Amino acid sequence: MYLETKRLVLRPHTPADFEDYFGYIMDGELQRMLGLNGVEDRESAMETFQWLMDNVEFLAVVRKESGKAVGHICVHPPYEGLAGEPSFRGKRGASLSFAMAAPERRKGLMAEALGALIENLFRDGTVDFLDCEYPLFNAASRELQRKLGFRYWGAERLGDVELIVNVLRPEN
Repeated sequence: MYLETKRLVLRPHTPADFEDYFGYIMDGELQRMLGLNGVEDRESAMETFQWLMDNVEFLAVVRKESGKAVGHICVHPPYEGLAGEPSFRGKRGASLSFAMAAPERRKGLMAEALGALIENLFRDGTVDFLDCEYPLFNAASRELQRKLGFRYWGAERLGDVELIVNVLRPEN
């Protein structure tokens, strides 16, 4: 997948993006938001980066002006808890997760990137719904998801962290 917005390019990550990824993923606040307890050094960051490249649609969020990857969006299989819900049976879904480098936050870049991706996924008929989660303490993710039209579906616990699960459908 390759998408362009006014300020960004979304494209699959390549091994050449690792240094950019490493630069933003080691931020302690970001790791807390993502729950990356095992990313502690270059080696563990490389393992995570490689796993994401091999197992999910791992898109680099690249600033056009610099050509630098300043964040990422992952497209995963949908949240398992939705499978038992009658309104989701027989529907195609995906789960989104995302991260942005600290210096690039609060500039509207992730909203721009996610908006373009969401529009593309629904327009192309790739999915019938999307889900996205955030920990209760991540107000920025909550507000971004709300702005994009995601609506509360439920909550789940992951260890000692409560996650809010939101869903977006074309009719939202």
